[in-house]
Amino acid sequence: MTAATALIEARLTEPLTVPEIAKAAGVSHNHLTRLFRAATGETVVGYIRARRMERARHFLRATTLSIPAVAASVGVPDLQAFNKACRRELGASPRGIRTAGPAPRDSSAR
Repeated sequence: MTAATALIEARLTEPLTVPEIAKAAGVSHNHLTRLFRAATGETVVGYIRARRMERARHFLRATTLSIPAVAASVGVPDLQAFNKACRRELGASPRGIRTAGPAPRDSSAR
């Protein structure tokens, strides 16, 4: 799990596949899926999506990067897909998240 999450964090802006992550972690695709489900309660893809959206929320609130630049910086270069992901995962549009104000200080951030 540690190797897999480290790879995900290091390459969050790049396209990632479960088999690629499993190979880097030295486990099978199915075993990695089971490990992630047991440790996080979600799938590998769900974990990647959640991490990207957490980072997007931070960038939207704490920087002045344009929304397309934020989307690209979290590995979602398609603006329409980014808007949908924000609404689904964060409950608001990127602009709505940005106008909500600065991100609160959170010492437990990953």
